[in-house]
Amino acid sequence: MALTRPLRLKAEIAKLKPEGSSSVLPIAQVWVDSGVFHLDQKYDYLIPDNLSDIISTGVRVQVPFHGREVEGLVLARVSSSKSPVLKSLSKAISPHSVATSESIELLSAVAARWAAHPFDIIRSAIPPRVASVDKEDWTDLPLPKLKTKPTRTYMHIPPVVNRFDFLQSMVRRNTGKGSTLVIVPDNRSVQRVMALLPEAVVLDSALERSERYRNFLICRYGRGLIVVGTRSAVFAPITDLESIIILDEGSEQHYEVRSPGWNVRDVAILRAMKSDLNLTFVGYSPSSEVARLIESKWINFSSMKSRVEVSAFPQSHGELIPSRLMGEIRKAMNSGPVLFLAPRKGYSQSIVCSKCKNSALCECGGKLLKRGSETSLECTICAKAHLDWRCAWCKGSTPYLLGRGSERFAYEIGAAFPGVKVVQSTSELMIDSFAEDRGLVIATPGAIPITRNGYSLVVILEAERFFLQADIRANERSRELFFSTSALASQKGKIAFVMSADSPIIGAVSAWKPSLISQRELRERLEVNLPPFTRAVTIDIAASESQSLLRGLKKSQEDSRLPKSTQFLGPSQLKADIDRIVLLAPLSDGEALISLLHEFQRRRSSSKKSLASIRIDPYSLSR
Repeated sequence: MALTRPLRLKAEIAKLKPEGSSSVLPIAQVWVDSGVFHLDQKYDYLIPDNLSDIISTGVRVQVPFHGREVEGLVLARVSSSKSPVLKSLSKAISPHSVATSESIELLSAVAARWAAHPFDIIRSAIPPRVASVDKEDWTDLPLPKLKTKPTRTYMHIPPVVNRFDFLQSMVRRNTGKGSTLVIVPDNRSVQRVMALLPEAVVLDSALERSERYRNFLICRYGRGLIVVGTRSAVFAPITDLESIIILDEGSEQHYEVRSPGWNVRDVAILRAMKSDLNLTFVGYSPSSEVARLIESKWINFSSMKSRVEVSAFPQSHGELIPSRLMGEIRKAMNSGPVLFLAPRKGYSQSIVCSKCKNSALCECGGKLLKRGSETSLECTICAKAHLDWRCAWCKGSTPYLLGRGSERFAYEIGAAFPGVKVVQSTSELMIDSFAEDRGLVIATPGAIPITRNGYSLVVILEAERFFLQADIRANERSRELFFSTSALASQKGKIAFVMSADSPIIGAVSAWKPSLISQRELRERLEVNLPPFTRAVTIDIAASESQSLLRGLKKSQEDSRLPKSTQFLGPSQLKADIDRIVLLAPLSDGEALISLLHEFQRRRSSSKKSLASIRIDPYSLSR
């Protein structure tokens, strides 16, 4: 499948209806929501006299397009057009400008950076209109932006300090200096921030449609605001915006699920550079991308010198809690609650025969699991219960439980400490806070309850298992998790890792320096040409087309239309009928790589072929 030369589209020409048009800047340049990928350029339309007072940059309009009436977004008003004959705008959908010139420039840059149609970005950036909200009283108050030298900082949260308290103090220091935009990973985080900053304006998809649109217009017309939101808030058209603050920038929840899969960190960097904004990342441990920028001095790393009491307790015979640790737990229970971080939820995710060690399988071929201490073995595919299980290989009847989950941990820990309150918190049954002065809390990642005065002991169970996940982010995800969990210890609390004392994470957490590990990880990534030192692209396409696509990409490389530095990985089977090809190129060649892939998608669209699923710098290359 040879990749052809750039596609050039002709402007649409149609007869002009005999109606008056505006005499002052009579032409509107419009992005059109055509639903067709390759029709992504600006289109010119005449502005009728009756719409002239309404039409301005960022106004949503309805336009005729290929025999249909579709939505468009006005980019600018101009005096002339290269098209000899133009159609007129049909109507203004809303009188409000929902995008400023700066935000349109950002939308355009993001569409180019992620090889997307502009409306694929607009759908995330601008909420749907609500007519009743449009009719409310809105006044635009122009305010000149104060030009200051922008800063770029990673604020490292100290131990014992709650991330939301730290975030609040940062925002409070920013008040009176223009508007501040705070972006957090999820709605749960939004609620916690709002409890501390009740005056803030919320931009979150979890809001009712009318409230979300109303808050969006408050951002558009307001001044001196604190705006708190999830990932789409990064596009909010805040006129006097001075600072963007991002909490936990490495979180997977900062990556857009829908195509084209942009992420908050990179969009915020684009916006800060284009608009001279202060950009601050707040967290316990930076992602590899931000760690690279810290190493290159593009981002300033700000941290307080701290020490944490950390101990390692290796497992000698596969026991859940090493005997030496039992005494530490009993001692800690006298001074406060104890937290156990479990690597996974459930009871047992893997079962083998205790006699021959073969996997326990159902008749349908599915693996068996055990959901609780009182439940029978169950098939992961057909859900059949196996009340009287027998091994298909040796006919043994005793299963051996591997891959213990939080429920199994709770059962074993409860048995080891009878009479002590044991609480579980998982993604399915999440507890926000633990108010007891004593007790044992078993939690999975992302579901750890907050306590008033911190935990007297934080125990990381089977710590080495966190690093065993297959994707490229496993190490940095584990590093962030260990630092953020350790920060929940009380002022005199301790941290216990159930793992070998040789692990470098022990020293890094003890010194409260994630760089002790991240620097080594960056060197390893650089040696093998992996992100963050390369632009990474995944292309998911029908298995029947993957080989021809790979040949076309290599031919483009031979013809110098694809950077010579581009590496090809795959195709590998992603699903039964879908293959994945991974492309890697140095950051300096990233723009050329993305440009060719954008052209490839436009060619497929113009040929009426289904688009390949392309993700640029995705969270993971393998899932």
